[in-house]
Amino acid sequence: MNTILSFDSGQPQTIGSQISTGAGISAYTDVVPGASQYRGGVAHSYNPAAFKDPPLVANIGQTDLSPLGGPNTQVNGLGYKDFDFSVFKSFGITERSHAEFRAEAFNLTNTPTFNLPTNTDYKDEANFGQITSTRSSARQLQFALKYYW
Repeated sequence: MNTILSFDSGQPQTIGSQISTGAGISAYTDVVPGASQYRGGVAHSYNPAAFKDPPLVANIGQTDLSPLGGPNTQVNGLGYKDFDFSVFKSFGITERSHAEFRAEAFNLTNTPTFNLPTNTDYKDEANFGQITSTRSSARQLQFALKYYW
């Protein structure tokens, strides 16, 4: 028997600011203190109320870095779980030959794994954080019979 169990906490994702804070300078959004960045679920993974645009550049030579925004990865996508399993059995036929049967299952639990949300415009509350595709395939079963001589 063989097993492979894979876990992933989720890919990091950046929520960019929808405005330029200076002369053509794009920035990352700030995270609102105390607000959860996540809503949960596939329809709306992220909470739009948790993000805000950084302040604009006030004057030339400004030393305050706040117009650059928050961190470059404010959120993580949904996690990844995968369980692969296989079983092999060898049967003796003669002294010099044998047969081997294999049964293999990929994504045995048929757990969907989703891509990152495609809409990162937090001002578009209806579509922000929507996941529209998966990154793993459905359960696959494979059987094989080999004859060795």
